[in-house]
Amino acid sequence: MRIAINAACIQSNKILLARKGLVWILPGGKCNLGESDLECLQRECLEELGNGSIAVSSHYHDFIGQTPHTKDELCAKVFFASISGKVTPCAEIVEVGYFSAKEMWLMTLSEITRKIIESLVRDGHLS
Repeated sequence: MRIAINAACIQSNKILLARKGLVWILPGGKCNLGESDLECLQRECLEELGNGSIAVSSHYHDFIGQTPHTKDELCAKVFFASISGKVTPCAEIVEVGYFSAKEMWLMTLSEITRKIIESLVRDGHLS
Protein backbone atom coordinates (compact mmCIF):
# COMPACT_ATOMS: atom_id res chain seq x y z
CA MET A 1 0.00 0.00 0.00
CA ARG A 2 1.29 3.43 -0.91
CA ILE A 3 1.43 6.15 1.73
CA ALA A 4 0.85 9.86 1.17
CA ILE A 5 1.30 12.73 3.61
CA ASN A 6 -1.38 15.44 3.39
CA ALA A 7 -2.06 18.84 4.95
CA ALA A 8 -5.43 19.90 6.34
CA CYS A 9 -5.05 23.70 6.21
CA ILE A 10 -8.16 25.30 7.70
CA GLN A 11 -8.72 29.08 7.76
CA SER A 12 -11.98 30.84 8.61
CA ASN A 13 -13.89 27.52 8.45
CA LYS A 14 -12.58 26.78 4.95
CA ILE A 15 -10.03 24.15 3.91
CA LEU A 16 -7.30 24.44 1.30
CA LEU A 17 -7.77 22.12 -1.68
CA ALA A 18 -5.71 21.61 -4.84
CA ARG A 19 -7.12 20.48 -8.18
CA LYS A 20 -5.09 17.86 -10.04
CA GLY A 21 -6.77 17.21 -13.38
CA LEU A 22 -10.49 17.22 -12.66
CA VAL A 23 -10.21 16.01 -9.04
CA TRP A 24 -9.77 18.10 -5.88
CA ILE A 25 -7.38 16.80 -3.20
CA LEU A 26 -5.57 17.95 -0.08
CA PRO A 27 -2.04 19.26 -0.69
CA GLY A 28 0.70 16.69 -0.14
CA GLY A 29 2.22 13.60 -1.65
CA LYS A 30 4.54 10.65 -1.22
CA CYS A 31 7.80 10.65 0.76
CA ASN A 32 11.17 10.31 -0.92
CA LEU A 33 13.56 7.69 0.41
CA GLY A 34 14.82 8.71 3.87
CA GLU A 35 12.43 11.66 4.14
CA SER A 36 10.32 12.15 7.30
CA ASP A 37 6.59 12.81 7.10
CA LEU A 38 7.10 16.48 7.95
CA GLU A 39 9.96 16.92 5.46
CA CYS A 40 7.76 15.34 2.80
CA LEU A 41 4.84 17.62 3.58
CA GLN A 42 7.02 20.72 3.44
CA ARG A 43 8.60 19.68 0.12
CA GLU A 44 5.30 18.64 -1.48
CA CYS A 45 3.51 21.84 -0.43
CA LEU A 46 6.35 23.96 -1.79
CA GLU A 47 6.23 22.03 -5.08
CA GLU A 48 2.43 22.22 -5.39
CA LEU A 49 1.65 25.61 -3.84
CA GLY A 50 4.54 27.85 -4.85
CA ASN A 51 6.04 30.28 -2.38
CA GLY A 52 3.82 29.48 0.59
CA SER A 53 5.55 28.08 3.67
CA ILE A 54 3.90 25.44 5.83
CA ALA A 55 3.76 25.09 9.61
CA VAL A 56 2.55 21.68 10.80
CA SER A 57 0.80 21.56 14.18
CA SER A 58 -0.28 17.93 14.75
CA HIS A 59 -1.25 14.60 13.20
CA TYR A 60 -5.01 14.29 12.65
CA HIS A 61 -5.79 10.75 11.38
CA ASP A 62 -4.88 8.20 8.72
CA PHE A 63 -7.38 7.36 5.96
CA ILE A 64 -7.48 4.44 3.51
CA GLY A 65 -8.94 4.70 0.02
CA GLN A 66 -8.29 4.57 -3.72
CA THR A 67 -6.28 7.11 -5.67
CA PRO A 68 -8.40 8.94 -8.26
CA HIS A 69 -6.20 8.27 -11.27
CA THR A 70 -4.57 4.82 -10.85
CA LYS A 71 -7.14 3.34 -8.41
CA ASP A 72 -4.27 2.11 -6.21
CA GLU A 73 -4.93 1.61 -2.50
CA LEU A 74 -3.50 4.49 -0.51
CA CYS A 75 -3.06 5.44 3.12
CA ALA A 76 -3.30 9.22 3.56
CA LYS A 77 -1.64 10.46 6.76
CA VAL A 78 -3.28 13.83 7.45
CA PHE A 79 -1.66 16.58 9.51
CA PHE A 80 -3.18 19.88 10.62
CA ALA A 81 -1.11 22.69 9.14
CA SER A 82 -1.18 26.33 8.15
CA ILE A 83 0.21 27.97 5.03
CA SER A 84 1.65 31.46 4.97
CA GLY A 85 2.61 33.44 1.92
CA LYS A 86 0.99 33.46 -1.49
CA VAL A 87 -0.49 30.13 -2.57
CA THR A 88 -0.34 29.50 -6.32
CA PRO A 89 -0.77 26.27 -8.29
CA CYS A 90 2.49 24.68 -9.45
CA ALA A 91 3.68 21.41 -11.03
CA GLU A 92 0.69 19.12 -11.73
CA ILE A 93 -1.72 21.31 -9.74
CA VAL A 94 -4.16 23.27 -11.91
CA GLU A 95 -5.99 25.34 -9.28
CA VAL A 96 -5.92 25.94 -5.51
CA GLY A 97 -8.30 27.61 -3.09
CA TYR A 98 -9.97 27.60 0.29
CA PHE A 99 -13.48 26.13 0.29
CA SER A 100 -16.29 25.72 2.80
CA ALA A 101 -17.80 22.30 3.47
CA LYS A 102 -20.96 23.42 1.63
CA GLU A 103 -18.95 24.35 -1.49
CA MET A 104 -17.01 21.08 -1.44
CA TRP A 105 -20.07 18.88 -1.78
CA LEU A 106 -20.53 20.34 -5.27
CA MET A 107 -16.92 19.59 -6.29
CA THR A 108 -15.32 16.42 -7.63
CA LEU A 109 -13.33 15.23 -4.61
CA SER A 110 -11.14 12.15 -4.54
CA GLU A 111 -12.54 9.26 -2.48
CA ILE A 112 -9.95 9.78 0.25
CA THR A 113 -10.46 13.56 0.30
CA ARG A 114 -14.22 13.06 0.73
CA LYS A 115 -13.55 10.73 3.70
CA ILE A 116 -11.19 13.29 5.25
CA ILE A 117 -13.66 16.17 4.81
CA GLU A 118 -16.53 14.11 6.27
CA SER A 119 -14.33 13.27 9.28
CA LEU A 120 -13.28 16.91 9.78
CA VAL A 121 -16.95 17.97 9.71
CA ARG A 122 -18.00 15.16 12.06
CA ASP A 123 -15.18 16.06 14.50
CA GLY A 124 -16.16 19.77 14.47
CA HIS A 125 -13.11 21.13 12.62
CA LEU A 126 -15.29 22.30 9.68
CA SER A 127 -18.98 23.08 9.52
